[in-house]
This record gives sequence, C-alpha cells and structure tokens, in this order.
Amino acid sequence: MDTTQVITLLTITLPLFGAGIGYLIKSQVEKKKELNNELNKQRREIYQNFVNLIIDIFANTKLKRNTSEQNLKALYEFYKKYVLFASPNVIKAFSDYFQYIYDTQKKEESTFHLSLITKIMYEMRRDIGLNNKGLGENGEMLMRALITDFDKLFEKK
Repeated sequence: MDTTQVITLLTITLPLFGAGIGYLIKSQVEKKKELNNELNKQRREIYQNFVNLIIDIFANTKLKRNTSEQNLKALYEFYKKYVLFASPNVIKAFSDYFQYIYDTQKKEESTFHLSLITKIMYEMRRDIGLNNKGLGENGEMLMRALITDFDKLFEKK
C-alpha cells in the first residue's frame, strides 16, 4: 500500500471510528440522565411523604393528640422507603435525628429537636436541586409557619 491509499483509508475509517465512540459515550450519558431523572422523581415523592408526616406530627401535637408511638412507626416506614434513594447528606441528617430520639437520657430540648428535623428537610431540598438561601443554617425557616414564637425559639444567643 502506498501513502495515498493509507491516507484515504484513514480518512474514511477514523471518522467512522470517532462516530462510533461518540455514539457509545452519548448513549451512556443518556442512560445516566434517564436513571437520575427517575431517581429524582422517586426522591421527590418520598421526600414529600416525609414533609407530610412531619406536618401531621406538628398538627397532632398542637391538637394535643398523643400519637408518639404511631409517629415513630411512621418514621420507620419512611426510613425503609428512603434509604435506597436518598443522598448521603439526607441519610446522615435522618440518622442524626434518630440518634437524638434514641437517646432517652437527653432532656427534651425543642430547639435542638426542631433543628434536626429542619436539617433533614434542608438536605432533601438540596438533594432535589432546590435553593435553600434564606432558610437558615439548618433550614429553620422551613417550619416557621407551624411554630408560634418562632423568632424567640431560634434567637441567637
């Protein structure tokens, strides 16, 4: 083979080879994007269930209904569903909350308890790509509508 034949052969095969590699890369990116879209859809649904649960707990507390065992059972049910889909930050925030619940030696400190709950929601919002600017260090503003004397509760000391 002379040089012109080699150049002609390379001119034909290299673009075909490049197109094949490009197609493979594009298909992998599309698969990953499709998986992430499905994952985010699952996360939104599961996270919405958590928010509904927390608001129901607050409503029951304000209405003086004692349902703590039922609430804990619902939190365990949520845990079963979210553990496969949540980001590491959400899992860590939820684990911190459960460790607080398990520690019966701690006195009930409502400010800390509430900040653990809002931290979970804060991380969930971050996980699905929402902006948390202005919601407080741990998302304290997320619960403002449900709490009276909110500013006094989270006053900087």
